[in-house]
Amino acid sequence: MKGFQLILIDYPMKSFPRYGYGKPPHQKLQKIISNDRIEYKKILEKFLNFKEKLLKIPRKAPEKSIDPCWINNYLPGLDAIALYSLIVMYNPKRYFEIGAGYSTKFVRRAIRDHGLRTKIISIDPHPRLEISSISDKIVRKPLEDVDLRIFGKLKADDFLFIDGSHRCFMNSDVAVVFLDILPYLTDNVLIHFHDISLPIDYSSKQASLYYSEQYLLAVYLLAKENRVKIILPNSFVSRDMELNSVLDPLWNNPKMKGTHTSGNSFWIKKIN
Repeated sequence: MKGFQLILIDYPMKSFPRYGYGKPPHQKLQKIISNDRIEYKKILEKFLNFKEKLLKIPRKAPEKSIDPCWINNYLPGLDAIALYSLIVMYNPKRYFEIGAGYSTKFVRRAIRDHGLRTKIISIDPHPRLEISSISDKIVRKPLEDVDLRIFGKLKADDFLFIDGSHRCFMNSDVAVVFLDILPYLTDNVLIHFHDISLPIDYSSKQASLYYSEQYLLAVYLLAKENRVKIILPNSFVSRDMELNSVLDPLWNNPKMKGTHTSGNSFWIKKIN
């Protein structure tokens, strides 16, 4: 059930950005993430191969439409372009998503535009009504109540799109992802996390949300540096003028006027 819960802690917290926003980014993470900067540019350039189809996506659409649009409150432009394009590039057999919503609309649009084989499996206890008609299967449970053997079906080049609570607590979805799913996931599955700002901190505006997911992801990257391939760190790309400008043929098109050119998706995969 959706709702709110008051959490009392026995020590006062000072929640403010420790990295970035006038301070240096986390230096080790900055090095790890920037190592593949040339590869990020190549991937962004490949996205332009889908320019014609992307520009057919409308700027605006009714809130409950099954069709995506560029101006929305859920998925900024860079994240939407990356999701659509990567799905087309990999044509995965399975797309698992933890948290369904606007991302689902972009995936279904990519499948329809390019005749992909991809099946959408959504894990969400309360999916939006319109998602029922565009997902191939919906598991209407919180992740922590799902039979995790389902993730054994994911094979190389399949997708796992994670966009849940972003908070790590006892038995929360984030704890399940990092302790019970990632360690057992097949290598070369593309894994996505949303609302990730690495190598800088969450913003001051997010402080009251008490997000903590990216700190676990940061530790994972630091500990598994040679076992994790970063595919695309969109927040990093957003702050790099040269990288972000690769998509100027899209950003500067009148059909995308008003689209947020930033993003905070973080794409990785486990490697041998």
